[in-house]
Amino acid sequence: MVFNQTEKQERAYLEQIITLLKRTIGNTDVSVKDHIDTLAEYKDYLWSNKDIDPHEIRSMRESILNHFAIGESVIDKRKRLTKILAIPYFGRIDFRERSSKVIPIYIGIHTFYDSESKTTLIYDWRAPISSMFYDYELGEASYQSPSGEITGEISLKRQYRIRAGKMEFMIESALTVHDDILQKELSANADDKMKNIVATIQQEQNRIIRNEEARTLIIQGVAGSGKTSIALHRIAYLLYAFQGSISSQDILIISPNKVFADYISNVLPELGEETVPETSMEQILSEVLDHKYKYQSFFEQVNELLTKPSPDFIDRIEYKATFDFIASLDRFILHIENHYFRAEDVKLTKHITVPAEFIEEQFHRFNRYPMRQRFEAMTDYILDMMKVQYAFTVTTVEKNFLKKEIKRMFAGNNDLQLYKDFFNWTGKPEVFKMRKNRTLEHSDLAPMAYLHIALEGGIKNSVKHLLIDEMQDYSPIQYKVIQKLYPCRRTVLGDASQSVNPYGSSTADMIQKALVTGEVMKLCKSYRSTYEITDFAQKIRTNTDLEPVARHGEKPQVIHYKNEKEELSGILDLISVYRKSTYKSLGVICKTETQAKVIADELKQYADDIHFLSNQSSAFVQGIIITSAHMAKGLEFDEVIIPEADDNNYHSEIDRSMFYVAVTRAMHRLTLTYSISKTRAFL
Repeated sequence: MVFNQTEKQERAYLEQIITLLKRTIGNTDVSVKDHIDTLAEYKDYLWSNKDIDPHEIRSMRESILNHFAIGESVIDKRKRLTKILAIPYFGRIDFRERSSKVIPIYIGIHTFYDSESKTTLIYDWRAPISSMFYDYELGEASYQSPSGEITGEISLKRQYRIRAGKMEFMIESALTVHDDILQKELSANADDKMKNIVATIQQEQNRIIRNEEARTLIIQGVAGSGKTSIALHRIAYLLYAFQGSISSQDILIISPNKVFADYISNVLPELGEETVPETSMEQILSEVLDHKYKYQSFFEQVNELLTKPSPDFIDRIEYKATFDFIASLDRFILHIENHYFRAEDVKLTKHITVPAEFIEEQFHRFNRYPMRQRFEAMTDYILDMMKVQYAFTVTTVEKNFLKKEIKRMFAGNNDLQLYKDFFNWTGKPEVFKMRKNRTLEHSDLAPMAYLHIALEGGIKNSVKHLLIDEMQDYSPIQYKVIQKLYPCRRTVLGDASQSVNPYGSSTADMIQKALVTGEVMKLCKSYRSTYEITDFAQKIRTNTDLEPVARHGEKPQVIHYKNEKEELSGILDLISVYRKSTYKSLGVICKTETQAKVIADELKQYADDIHFLSNQSSAFVQGIIITSAHMAKGLEFDEVIIPEADDNNYHSEIDRSMFYVAVTRAMHRLTLTYSISKTRAFL
């Protein structure tokens, strides 16, 4: 007999579970109060008895710490139970091990163990047994437990949509349980934050999430494949699987901008995990160089490529994104080792001179140290030898003098000068160009950091897992720096088709080569956009790996107007249509931020619910957003309007990338507008 066979029985069971959850939450409240009261009693006792025995104080201190730890654990349990009260579970499988009875397994965000019946009523989606929900349909199934592989048979599979403790619907199917729920979820409107997708994780996504073997996992995912969400669920899974050895503070996310960081900030808390630290590639590189140099931001570089690209500027970016460039840097570092230290005699005292030959010998003796880190060790060793030979006591003044003199012998103490020397040494001085106000070009930041690390050593950090999003926008030399700074496990994700900087981008293969390791896994199914929008995007930039999910909707519209004024009026009409729809988000996506600002200023005269998203913005907001394609990358909207979609505005390779990014932000509706007075539509 099937446990909870009918939908009516399932609804009654849900009510039972919610009653049990509330009772357990109530018990935790009592437990927390008891611990607080006990701690208060300890405090009062210690305050009133200041002359008590030290052994008693030690014993009480241990008791206090124990009560505090238990109290924290109970509070954490209460948080988790409260979080699942609205949606206790989303799926169920009935599983029977060999020669055993059928066990109904309900799956949710967190585990719920009933201490009275000593039964697990809800299994965490990350638990080994829960993996079968994602990986198998009815029939033979297995999962990896701590004791080894468990095999058996799935006899039932159900999925539920529960909101605010009420079951909206239940789907039972051998084959389409995921598809039906997935279609419902994909048809829903976009929110102001990325949401968890535990109820709709697909088999190929589950393999990535639960991959524990790869030290570096490189995820190549097509537009709309859910790669960022999957990467965050992977982080949540690793925190669960390796709890005790890794915490949220041991993880670092490198994200493209603050808006994107805000957009994804809900996912981990929804999964019951703490938010993790976040930074940018520029911040990391600048920190390596002690924040000594002004530099062109990546956004500024891309903007220059979009608005006023010079062939020399493109050439410089392209050259510094090659592996030949990295090889040249490595040869130059060896050249520094052999030619930049010129030893001289040092007159240490009136009667003692340290010979140049001896100093030179020590520079090479300590070659296990980075070059700039040798001076301290060299000084100590030389003085120890002088002490043995001449039997004198070295003063601090003499030690500091010798160290200063040895450092002076090394011609590679200035990072900027050293970097200039490199280009002279290669015979390509023209490839280095400083901007106004001694500002570095963006493509020079990573190579300078690479040289600095080679000479100074890497930065010690506590990061145990590094997540890099938008992997395609970083060059090989940036990955070489990351390799040196973060010798930990890494998850790297992106899409080569969505690069906003084709002159300095990296493919999955290039990243694999730069990091000298890495397993590449692909996500080929596109879930975000309707079939019609995806098909349209394929005409802009064909991706043979892409498999659209068969969710149909409106065909993209291309609307032409007589002039710019009419185009603006037409966009206002489209916004009016949007307001009457059920959609929650509209993105008006322009090629550049300057174009977006002009349109935003114009439209704001007629509407007060329009938000301009710039590279200085720090948060994503719901509603009508006007922004650039660069800032829109990684985001999604129910509806997208692309103004000035003509071949005068979009004509170069980087323009095509921007256009592709803009188009693939649309979930349900896409409209392109342009003025006939300019030229024709960019298709």
